[in-house]
Amino acid sequence: MRSLFALLLVLLLCSVQLGAHVPLECCFKYTKGKIPVARITSYWRTRSNCPVKAVVFKTILGKQFCVNPSASWVKQHMKKLKHQNTLKPLGWNNLAI
Repeated sequence: MRSLFALLLVLLLCSVQLGAHVPLECCFKYTKGKIPVARITSYWRTRSNCPVKAVVFKTILGKQFCVNPSASWVKQHMKKLKHQNTLKPLGWNNLAI
């Protein structure tokens, strides 16, 4: 009985140590279905030490969705969002008089 308790304690400590190396902002599965690009406000890639390589899309409502970075629609959305962020409209303070 005593050895069983010791074994369980060792297993518990090992599992806590293994979980400590996974960043908080990791994806563990991909969202099913496409997210309309008009609803996406930003995106980022998960860190390299995450178990699943993913892109995270953040929507207007603040929801975050993990998507497959290899999917063609994800690549198109990222390209469109990157292009939108590089095009900044000129304001009155930017005009030379």
